Amino acid sequence: TMDVQILAINDFHGNLEPPAGSSGRIGSINAGGVEYLATHIQNLRLDNPNTVVVSAGDMIGASPLISALFHDEPTIEAFNLIGLNFNAVGNHEFDEGVTELLRMQYGGCHPIDGCQDGDPFGGARFSFLAANVVWADTGKPILPAVRTANFSDRLMVKKGEKPLSKKIAFIGMTLEGTPTIVTPSGVAGVRFLDEADTVNALVPKLKALGVEAIVVLVHEGGFQAGTYNECVGVSGPIVDIVNRLDAEVDIVISGHTHQAYNCVINDKLVTSAASFGRLVTDIDLSLDMYTGEITSMQANNVIVTRDVTPSSVLTALI
Repeated sequence: TMDVQILAINDFHGNLEPPAGSSGRIGSINAGGVEYLATHIQNLRLDNPNTVVVSAGDMIGASPLISALFHDEPTIEAFNLIGLNFNAVGNHEFDEGVTELLRMQYGGCHPIDGCQDGDPFGGARFSFLAANVVWADTGKPILPAVRTANFSDRLMVKKGEKPLSKKIAFIGMTLEGTPTIVTPSGVAGVRFLDEADTVNALVPKLKALGVEAIVVLVHEGGFQAGTYNECVGVSGPIVDIVNRLDAEVDIVISGHTHQAYNCVINDKLVTSAASFGRLVTDIDLSLDMYTGEITSMQANNVIVTRDVTPSSVLTALI
């Protein structure tokens, strides 16, 4: 087996600076701020070079002025610096419309305000994923439905043999009800499909490509009555979605409700990291390099404390 680490956040909402008041705490602990988030992610990466960094949506939108004034370009640039790999679209990714979301991915100056900070905007170096958001006229996803991370181990084979290589698939999507909570103009020309049905339709295609490990990044969530690392009486839309998912799905990283939880539902690891970059979920798993299956997995919600050295490159961006 190979040890693989997934680091996950959700609902960052452009909170580059540490959030104030109760929005900047986990319990009684001050938390959040992208300078500190970057340091925590870097420190966790040191534990395992086989790391994938992901987000379950609402990275942008409903943002403080420091990001919103520049149409959230600073948040995209921040996560380029952090080294994010994949971000599932959330409902707030559609606040300024589909065309603006595509600009976040591919870059270019704003059509009205231009490039306000004096330099070009290159777009995201990570992939936005939108499996269940399709063009109304073609039925094709507006952005990639799935991306894979490849893991190769040269130490497990004899000299001269081909290295063992396996993939983990990441399916990203937003809640089906997105059109009911954004302005109609923001979602004109696209349709939103059922979350579980979308994933289940992709599973056979992934298995045909030899992928056995599947992670879902979904911008929909739930509620629980315990602390940030518990799962007490979990309820909400995420429970129904997970219970309808194909048995081949291993992990569900969720968001939207701004709650923190660490659950096992329907034999799947189901997590959420609150909001505003106050937590990062550290998922450690073992990947069988012969079968491609995940043989063990566990999660831990880590508080993004402000007692670490802030990242200098993120400080400079701010």
